[in-house]
Amino acid sequence: MKKISLKTLGFAFIFLNLISVKSFSHHGWSGNTAGEIVITGEVEKEVRLRGPHGTMQIRDKNGNLWQLTLAPGPRTHRAGLKENTIPIGETVTVRGARNADMGEYEAKVRQVEWKGNIFQVYPSR
Repeated sequence: MKKISLKTLGFAFIFLNLISVKSFSHHGWSGNTAGEIVITGEVEKEVRLRGPHGTMQIRDKNGNLWQLTLAPGPRTHRAGLKENTIPIGETVTVRGARNADMGEYEAKVRQVEWKGNIFQVYPSR
């Protein structure tokens, strides 16, 4: 019988814990129940397609920094919205569902519009 080293077991333990944290972090739409929202603002942090969902940040006209959750990376990419598609400082309009906590400037986005381009990352209901 082959002996497994303590180092190998340690790496396996860390790897399995990282995988489980990722799977538990996927939250769906449950926290975004404050209704539909349309936000126009300037891109502060470009689209990122890492992790369970794409993300980006925009700052609205009132100075609020919005954390935006997009569809999973492959779906966002298929919708035509890729990393570096929209440069920082550009104005976008997003449509989606706002976080139930009004103190949080966070929304799960269905659609991003930029310079006449519409990226439908989630189909309309």
